[in-house]
Amino acid sequence: MSDMNPALPADVFAQLLSGSTTPVLLVDAADRRIVFANAAAARLLGYAQEPLAGRSISDFEAGLEDMFFWEEVAAGQVHDIDRVPGSYLHANGAMVHVEKQVRVLAHGGHTWIALTLTDVSAELARSDETAEIASLLAATLESIADGVLVTDLSGGLRNFNRRFARMFGVADVDVDGDAVMSAVSGLLIDPGPWQALLALVASDPQTDQLITLALRDARFIECSARPQTLRKRPVGRLYTFSDVTDSKRYEAALVAAREAADRANQAKSAFIASMNHELKTPLNAILGFADLLREDLPPAEADFAEHIYVAGQHLLALIGDVLDLAQVEAGRVDLHAELIPLATLIQECCAMTAPVAARYGVQVISEVPSDVTICADRRRARQIVLNLISNGCKYNRSDGTLTISAAPGGDGHTVARFTDTGIGIDAGDLARIFEPFTRVGSRRGEVEGTGLGLAHSRKLANLMGGDITVSSVPGEGSTFSLTLPAVAPAEVLP
Repeated sequence: MSDMNPALPADVFAQLLSGSTTPVLLVDAADRRIVFANAAAARLLGYAQEPLAGRSISDFEAGLEDMFFWEEVAAGQVHDIDRVPGSYLHANGAMVHVEKQVRVLAHGGHTWIALTLTDVSAELARSDETAEIASLLAATLESIADGVLVTDLSGGLRNFNRRFARMFGVADVDVDGDAVMSAVSGLLIDPGPWQALLALVASDPQTDQLITLALRDARFIECSARPQTLRKRPVGRLYTFSDVTDSKRYEAALVAAREAADRANQAKSAFIASMNHELKTPLNAILGFADLLREDLPPAEADFAEHIYVAGQHLLALIGDVLDLAQVEAGRVDLHAELIPLATLIQECCAMTAPVAARYGVQVISEVPSDVTICADRRRARQIVLNLISNGCKYNRSDGTLTISAAPGGDGHTVARFTDTGIGIDAGDLARIFEPFTRVGSRRGEVEGTGLGLAHSRKLANLMGGDITVSSVPGEGSTFSLTLPAVAPAEVLP
């Protein structure tokens, strides 16, 4: 407290501080009335300079700390204070936050309080905004489904979320970085990769890393480490942890299933090779002897030998179909694509199936243009066409027709259509007609066959980059469409 000269305090303040840019108030300690306020103080509170003088400081101060301060003044306990917070009510109703410097002045047995005000509203607002951002970041960290761990460039612990804590059994409030890292290492079957990852903070902080941690409790945790940068400078590392146990188990199951399928496929291949020898060799011997007996036996016995020979040929064809289909399904088919005039191939197949067409009374008509080509394996393409012509005759009407046409199908393919005048196929049977050992229609018992031809033909067409589809109208007939590449792949325009 300092004694003032005989001049009135308000006059002294007016002379000294009227032009100051720092807000200053002089308050009578006895009744808390403002005896002087400079222009800067008036501007701070949104008032003209004169209306402030004569009013109670309590009209403007709005904080509890301000109320306690004046109670201390009334009790005679006030003293000079360099910094004390305060809150003032602006003329527009807003709150103005200040820091006050307090000076106690005495003159003629009277006491005045000089208040120098510094507006800190902006700083407090920024501080509140910073606190809100920090709270938002903390909430974001906790809402992440993965575990998160943050370290500085020396590997020191900065932060982690609750998901990480639950994942590795760490206390939520544990701030001992060494204890946290050791807790993780203690759960791992092999802590080496984890420790090597942590060491990269110092040796190579800019590198992204991804490792999978195998835990002793049979869990698998995928850990991703990325650099944290601030103004393009590395400041630490961010680690995220995802529990990938289910996906790892699924991958292991897939590997086991694939290995089992490979073993089954190898067994199937071995079986095919064995059956090819074990079945065909004795059957060919039977056919050879039956063929010889047909020539040298009396008519009755020769007729028996003929039945043996025909049945053996049928069985040999059936075995061949089964083994061939198995090889196709196993992908063990060698294909040699070449450019083939389709009309020529159709003529060859029509000649080969002429006895079948004659037996069922079907006229086969080829309308394939001479300039239409396919790019396919000749033997397999012939096999497909023979099957489609044979079926078109067997499942046709007596005196019916089988018309073969062809045209470009787009995308560098040719579509050959085999249209018969048979009884057609029910809609319910169309979906399964290409399944192995499937025969449909009312005549399936009258026509020889195994139900393998269409399944085999379609798989062959698929292997050569094509397909076989069917459309049918019951009572009118069916159309089987064979699609195959028209040119070699390198010749197809983009």
